[in-house]
Amino acid sequence: MNSPILLTGASQRVGLALAQALAEAGHTVISASRRQPPAHPNIQHFEADLCRADDRQALIDYLQRHCQSLRGVIHNASLWLDDSLENLDTLFRLHVEAPYHLNLALGELLGNAGKADIIHICDETSSRGSQSHIAYAATKAALQNMVLSFAQKYAPNVRVNGILPGLLMFKPDGDEAYRQHTLQKALLQFEPGAQPLIEAVLFLLESPYSTGTFVTINGGRHLKNRMT
Repeated sequence: MNSPILLTGASQRVGLALAQALAEAGHTVISASRRQPPAHPNIQHFEADLCRADDRQALIDYLQRHCQSLRGVIHNASLWLDDSLENLDTLFRLHVEAPYHLNLALGELLGNAGKADIIHICDETSSRGSQSHIAYAATKAALQNMVLSFAQKYAPNVRVNGILPGLLMFKPDGDEAYRQHTLQKALLQFEPGAQPLIEAVLFLLESPYSTGTFVTINGGRHLKNRMT
């Protein structure tokens, strides 16, 4: 297997669109998720619950057996859960513990590629917090902070960057009032779909001089509340 990209959370919605775009661009993608994505000749699926350490270790063992190097690791797996102690534990394991474990364990394979990338898909709330989803924002903030540490640890051969998306795709069960209320929080008031994230990932994969940095794609939401 020739320097694939490991992509977590690639079985649906934005993650699936990203996996398909990378595959169409000629990359071999290893999808690590609980559900299998639709078949594509350049996408290989490894079933794993990334909240479980044993599943992550099985994934690591598989990659070390079958790959001489990795072109990249993209941490996209995410859950949007209400605040509770149980959900905080789940979100911590998925947003923090899993990327930390994989980054440490796969460093040698990434280094073998000569040029490789780790990309953390964070969230625009990881910079500003969220009064309604405190656990989600806090664990995404930890994921964002790890960009800085791993960028220093793995330079210069492995570049480590983050993406901070806002709204990309509504869930199918959202009502129209919620949609309109959410759209009005940004300067660019439309549902962009997966394309902005795809473009940001492709940019970071090709950028020769970016590490420890963040690409924000939130339609100007961070400026809306500052306007008078």
